[in-house]
Amino acid sequence: MKKILLFLCYLIIVVPAQFGDERKELTIYNAASTTDLIEELAETFKKSSGIKVNTNPGASGTLARQLNSGGVADVYISASSRWIEYVNNLKLLLDFKPFLSNRLVLIAPIDSEIRSFDMDKNSSLPSLFSGRLSLGDPTFVPAGAYGKAALEYFNWFKVLKDRIQPTLDVRGALSVIEFSEAELGIVYLSDAKKSNRVKIVSQFPVESHPSIEYYCGLTKFSSKEGKLFYDYLVNSNEAKEIFTKYGFIPKK
Repeated sequence: MKKILLFLCYLIIVVPAQFGDERKELTIYNAASTTDLIEELAETFKKSSGIKVNTNPGASGTLARQLNSGGVADVYISASSRWIEYVNNLKLLLDFKPFLSNRLVLIAPIDSEIRSFDMDKNSSLPSLFSGRLSLGDPTFVPAGAYGKAALEYFNWFKVLKDRIQPTLDVRGALSVIEFSEAELGIVYLSDAKKSNRVKIVSQFPVESHPSIEYYCGLTKFSSKEGKLFYDYLVNSNEAKEIFTKYGFIPKK
């Protein structure tokens, strides 16, 4: 009888306390270029909801392959339609929407002698410099794919392809320029704006590459916490204000 009473006390006191201490959280796989943005959104969301957001930034293609290999996330953010469609075709998404856009820019180290460049078909980017061009690997980095498309638009890619220094994601391409390990680089406008160690030399015309759109996807693994964060990202005015703060363009 005494053992039964002790067991009942355990059920009444200990078990509820354990479940009460359980932390509510979710996981997001997010494109590398949204790293700082998502970190602030995660903090803001946690303050209002009490839900912790675990982030896993990386190249959109790398993250998509992680999901295909058994990775589990509540929300997936891709910097291109290619990889959100890839994940959707795997039947891993319940819903996805375009929610941000960006611009593509040419950057140089802050102390570079290269000041500006007129981006048109009468100019020659290969003649502007003699060193390396930092660019995310076009195979799986959306910024790299957009950059390659822009270079092809101006007929510069074939001339420059052996001078390209590929990186694992767009933040890597930015870092290469910050440390003056290449003369020029191609990154998103939002990335260039966050760094005081690079300068924008030119901006690629929107017609020179596919439209840069970010997609937010709700995965089939999503918890109720994940669904709340997904709704916060795609629908809240507070999130839209933070998007703008970081140089992104919210979708209407």
